[in-house]
Amino acid sequence: MSTKSTNIQWLDTLRALATLGVIIIHVSSPLVNMAYGKNMPYWWVGNVVDSAVRFAVPVFLMLSGATLLGKEYKLGEFYKRRFARVLVPFLFWMVVYWVYRWAMLKTWQQPHEPFAILTWAVKLFLKEGISKHFWYVYMIVFIYLFVPFLGKGLRKLNLSALSNILLLWVVLTFAFKSVPLNMYGWSEDYGSKFLGYFLYTGYLVLGYYLTQIPVSSKKIRFPVVTIYVLTVVVSAVTTYFFSQKAHRIDLSMYSYLSVNTIIQSIAFFMSIKDNEVKNRYLSFVQSTISSYSYGIYLVHIMIIGILFQNGIYWNLTNPLLSLPLLAIGVLVCSFMIIFVLRKIPGGKYISG
Repeated sequence: MSTKSTNIQWLDTLRALATLGVIIIHVSSPLVNMAYGKNMPYWWVGNVVDSAVRFAVPVFLMLSGATLLGKEYKLGEFYKRRFARVLVPFLFWMVVYWVYRWAMLKTWQQPHEPFAILTWAVKLFLKEGISKHFWYVYMIVFIYLFVPFLGKGLRKLNLSALSNILLLWVVLTFAFKSVPLNMYGWSEDYGSKFLGYFLYTGYLVLGYYLTQIPVSSKKIRFPVVTIYVLTVVVSAVTTYFFSQKAHRIDLSMYSYLSVNTIIQSIAFFMSIKDNEVKNRYLSFVQSTISSYSYGIYLVHIMIIGILFQNGIYWNLTNPLLSLPLLAIGVLVCSFMIIFVLRKIPGGKYISG
């Protein structure tokens, strides 16, 4: 969801696919959670689909590392540009989601007095951060504070040193895998929240590293695609067996910080890196989605929520059909909302 800073086509490809991947996660997750133990054939569809797009959020972070860490910045200019592009739209959408969440309450649940509304809004922020998908934006705003300094340090290191740092990062993610990370609410446990921010920063370093290694992705595309497919199988199968063993659904393999997801993200990144899309229509579509990715991310949960409230979700038909239709529908609706907002005077500053 970071703003594009270069026109290298494969970066657009990754950003567009990561945007679609996030939407797929959010339309398939209800199927995974609701169908387990009730309709296992459908659950397996959701499980495999969800396992196939665990790369989405990591790839966004890797793109930030790939495009930001290799450059020298004037601090004032960096913070001004980055936070104007990220923080201003986010503040606008925070207000929009407060209004949306209030409107979705049943009439008897809605506060109406100013003080009651303020109390409700504060409680929602403390409990969920207004909307659970905002966790990423809170994190990326925090990480951006340190990007100029992180990049300056990393640029002094050779590939061997970077490899050692990344190996240490993987060890740390494994060591802390049992620590519950408070990524949503703001009411307590700030230590685990900032631990999570620290661990996720490793993906920025990984993205920077993968752009520095002198390996052409074209030469290793078959093995990395094979590895990607294997990570999908591992995630789906182990999720099933972990859930069976626990006698409840266990989605720990879905974690963005699991070793399997890290491997999947590397494989996916490298399978797209240096790849050229020659079809001009497809190239236009992916560059457009890439350009609108941040706004699409901010608004898409609202679209999914409205559809769900009206009974439009995975159970419309077989999920082999309903999930892709929902994902495309949410993508198109989200894009149209941001497109229209950008046409309004001043809208480009708040749309995302």
